[in-house]
Amino acid sequence: MTNSIDETKNLLSTFIKDPELEGLEIQLRHPNIFSVLKFENTEIRHSNFISWLLDPNGNHGLGDLFLKRFLKDIFSNQKYDWMNEFAIDSLDLDDTEVKREWHNIDLLIQCKGFIVCIENKLFAGEHSDQLKKYHETVDTYYKDYKKAFIYLTPYGIEPEKEEDAKLWRTYSYDDIARNIETIMSLYSKDLADKVKGYLEDYLIAIRRDIMKESELNELARTIYRSHKEAIDFIKDNIPDRLEEVLSVFEKKIIESGWILGSKNKGYTRFLTPKLNKIIPRKGTGWRDKESFIFELYFWPKVIKFQTVISPGEEGPRKIINDAISKAKGAKTPRGEDWLVHFILKWPIDVTDEALTNNDIKKKLDDIWPKITEVVLSVEKEILLKENELSQS
Repeated sequence: MTNSIDETKNLLSTFIKDPELEGLEIQLRHPNIFSVLKFENTEIRHSNFISWLLDPNGNHGLGDLFLKRFLKDIFSNQKYDWMNEFAIDSLDLDDTEVKREWHNIDLLIQCKGFIVCIENKLFAGEHSDQLKKYHETVDTYYKDYKKAFIYLTPYGIEPEKEEDAKLWRTYSYDDIARNIETIMSLYSKDLADKVKGYLEDYLIAIRRDIMKESELNELARTIYRSHKEAIDFIKDNIPDRLEEVLSVFEKKIIESGWILGSKNKGYTRFLTPKLNKIIPRKGTGWRDKESFIFELYFWPKVIKFQTVISPGEEGPRKIINDAISKAKGAKTPRGEDWLVHFILKWPIDVTDEALTNNDIKKKLDDIWPKITEVVLSVEKEILLKENELSQS
């Protein structure tokens, strides 16, 4: 036991003396207006800032530079035959109006003769027939206008429903960042220092906090790879609101007779006792190397439940994938490494400290029958593959 304690102390000592860690801390101390205002993970704040950029009459001094680059992007494919990117520069956009939360639509750009409707999905997913409803609303109020419908997400993913994907063109936060970078490189001398500061900070907010692809993100990943054991130990011993919430999730899982699996901050993972016995430990995604697991976690204002097949040996992955695909309600996974057949979402901000643990438990009690239905359905299909999994 003493050796284990000494080894852990050595790991932590090496970690805190790493100069790369000190470099990361120094860079993170640089003030960023969006981080100070807790802006980076709030969808409505991003919509407000993007609206400001798109407004040709905004006090940013950009005129229609950002708006035109945006319009050139969305009209550069074949989805809309009534406009193309070559016609944008000749448009008179002086009277363009950018509306926020018009009939609950995140952004609506009203130009001469045409409308651009933007639904911004930063973290939360779609709910009910939201996109269909917005499409019908715009059609009703702007009968004589041409219309474009834009689905804005961090990575430019398509809407979940096939009928929505046909009507809504995808756009990404990477596209927004790229256009800001281009404008700053070409027109930096013409911009007010304060505006340049806002744009620079917003680029950091996109690259670092949304896309997770800045130099700081890569530095953080490098540090983690070098000190994984020490960092995991620290993470496992941080008492905070997330741990309180996770304890409620874990208690509910245990009360259901299920078995907890690999744990990460913000995530509760589990298997049924029968699946725990047969699921191979040949994955590379989680600490305990499960090839498959049920996952319950929360994003801002949303609890999410999903079934997940981890990256790892292809044999078990294929067997489990084939099994879950036969479960009622299973969807075809869109990814290649992480395979997700079921995603269920419920609105609740579990990080709101005004909510008691009992409030969260009541919410879990409400949604648990649906979760149980999926768990039992998936369990049934995987158990049919028990012999194949034992030989994989």
